[in-house]
Amino acid sequence: MPNTRSERFAALDAQLEVALRAAGSQTTAVTVGGGEPIDLPPDTLKTLRKVVHGLASGTEPMLTTTEAADFLGVSRPYLTRLLKAGRIPYRKTGNRHLVPATALREFKTRRDRQLDQLDGLAAAEEDLGLR
Repeated sequence: MPNTRSERFAALDAQLEVALRAAGSQTTAVTVGGGEPIDLPPDTLKTLRKVVHGLASGTEPMLTTTEAADFLGVSRPYLTRLLKAGRIPYRKTGNRHLVPATALREFKTRRDRQLDQLDGLAAAEEDLGLR
């Protein structure tokens, strides 16, 4: 059993590589820990492996705008507007925008927190009969 964090990521990286080879163009069920299996399409599985591979090697995983948009559940043009507005940090290499995975996770956490607050406000409006 792997002991260190990097060993665990390396083991997961190897498992994802095997799953990718076996998947071909089919969705693949992935189970994390003791949770329920989740069906992942090949593109999502590739992105997950890219992030885990970066973590296993000790480098910051960098995602393309397409991968980053998929992660956030938004369109690529909308993500590009967020990048250019400075809402999410990125690095430009040639004509490609590369986004650090940690920056995406932080942005998603902030966005989810704001959406939860807005849901709370909407519920309060309904409770008060303002809506």
